[in-house]
Amino acid sequence: MSSTLKSLLIAASLISAPAVFAASPVTPVSVSNNGLVAIDGVDLSILFDGYIAPEGTSFQTDSVSWFNQVGSSGVSLDFDFGQLYTLSDVLIGVDHNDFYQVQVSLDGSVWNTLFTNLAFEGQSNFGSEIISSVAGDPEYQATIDFPTTVARYARLYAVGGDNAFSVSEVSFSGVAVVPEPETWALLIAGLGLIGAIAYRRS
Repeated sequence: MSSTLKSLLIAASLISAPAVFAASPVTPVSVSNNGLVAIDGVDLSILFDGYIAPEGTSFQTDSVSWFNQVGSSGVSLDFDFGQLYTLSDVLIGVDHNDFYQVQVSLDGSVWNTLFTNLAFEGQSNFGSEIISSVAGDPEYQATIDFPTTVARYARLYAVGGDNAFSVSEVSFSGVAVVPEPETWALLIAGLGLIGAIAYRRS
């Protein structure tokens, strides 16, 4: 077997082997909202800028806030990750005495509930609350610890509380999903072409 053919077989096996990657922050390509909100910051990008309002901060500080407008038909904060990701964890900053639901979608039209954050669940007794799904994190709450799920879109909205709501951060962690079959087909065709050229030269 020629060294070129051996190299091609090794490259093909490495490409086709499942890759194991550590989860990293998933940065949305866009975020939008339904309903009327007040933004204490430049724009909705404050929701994934890595800064979470410290616990006990007034609920309207460094956050997106709104009154009333409950449920997905009220204020909904919608995140587009730009491609499919396997989501594994989330860190959120919300007003401590409200209930929030987080849903995910593959296509932006069919939504599945990922978790519901319960009021008074964390350590804060006033204003902003930080909640994490990362086991071992000091802000960990089991109720938002979800099984890994594949999604391109996520949304958050209030489902109850004192009708004065706010969110300061929604930070997902995960890994990009492997390429689509069409991408694999192009890659394999390219390897085949390289092999054919190498064969004809030998």
